[in-house]
Amino acid sequence: MNNCFKIYEDKVLKEKYYYTKHKSGLDIYVFPKRMTQKTAWLGVKLGSFYEDGAIVDGKTVSYPDGISHFLEHKLFSSEDGVDACEILASLGADANAYTSNNKTVYMFSCTENFEEALAELVSFVYDPHFTAENVASERGIITQEIKMCLDSPYDTVSRNLLTALYGKCKLSSDVLGDERSIAKISEKTLYSCYESFYRCSNMALVVCGDVDRDRVLRTVEDILKDHEAAEPPTLPTLSYSRAVKKPYIEKRMSVSQPIFEIGIKDAMPADDPRERLLRDVAMTILDEMLFSRAGELFGELFEGGYINESYSYGYSITRDAAFHSIYGEGDDPALVLERVKEYVERIKKRGLSERDFLRCKRVMYAEFLRDFDNVDDIAGSLMNIVFDGGELFEYRSIIESVSFDDVQKCFYESFDKECYALSVIKNK
Repeated sequence: MNNCFKIYEDKVLKEKYYYTKHKSGLDIYVFPKRMTQKTAWLGVKLGSFYEDGAIVDGKTVSYPDGISHFLEHKLFSSEDGVDACEILASLGADANAYTSNNKTVYMFSCTENFEEALAELVSFVYDPHFTAENVASERGIITQEIKMCLDSPYDTVSRNLLTALYGKCKLSSDVLGDERSIAKISEKTLYSCYESFYRCSNMALVVCGDVDRDRVLRTVEDILKDHEAAEPPTLPTLSYSRAVKKPYIEKRMSVSQPIFEIGIKDAMPADDPRERLLRDVAMTILDEMLFSRAGELFGELFEGGYINESYSYGYSITRDAAFHSIYGEGDDPALVLERVKEYVERIKKRGLSERDFLRCKRVMYAEFLRDFDNVDDIAGSLMNIVFDGGELFEYRSIIESVSFDDVQKCFYESFDKECYALSVIKNK
């Protein structure tokens, strides 16, 4: 058993974590934190983006939309019919899982029986049990979940925004799939997809809390000692043009007031993970400068009666896609979009404020520091960054080093007029 851990340390934060690669290929990260709660996250690089076009053992594979999420549901099932969540609950652990566009993650948090819970987590993820009967039963459950999302105007407005930005492709496909795609999923399809992606070399385990790294490794070794390393799949590379596919999408649903989401499509993300981190930091600061509730734009829209209190904004970037979004509710979404465009052009002529930059940078730095007070926040951040090819403490140094010029460069090369899209839900 390889127990040689590499140490990542940040002397400013006075924090450190350990990394080792198990002989099976599983990446293991242990972040010691003297807190009552302990958590473990086991993730796989499989989400809606990668269901079609990955290369596995030299062959290109294709699976139905929604199979990543279907697998997430079914892996909790066991041959004896006992759900893994029940076992974890009996140990005092709170278990959960999620599927996104680029990963699937299984996790639990607990205050006691950590090693037993960790053993259960690793055991059930690496011991799939699919039958025609339990797949058919799960299909019914997921069908109801799909219908609930289709009936939700909030899910629909975001889903339609991605279609407006990227067109009908994997970048806009729903993580759940649809009724037609999940009807194609059988126990054989699930096993095939599982064997293609659930390879230790395509996965990572992140543990955070008052734990011993060697005991974590021994627990993993007891379960994976017979697993041989296999070549990880080559994930598909998704690409797109800068202009949006459709500048406006509208749907009628039961809403008391129109809801909308504005998207501003960014350029293709850089191949280098550090460049993506730098852009993420710079764009997040820029969004805070432009769109915060304390800023000029929100004041104009709210005081003018164009929007109500339901307002949010953010920037999203992965190795596959990047965009800004602004969510709001108001009677005339198209007019709000015009006000946003006018505001951005006005700022381009006037210039950004360096004082605002310094204030927003301090806010971001403070929020980053606060994340280290919660083991789930630490584990989630670490999982996201290592899956994107980065390193957690590098994020702090990038926040410190990002300059006003970096943010200005992002601002002036973004927000082109052909990059805006508007998704609207109006009352039917």
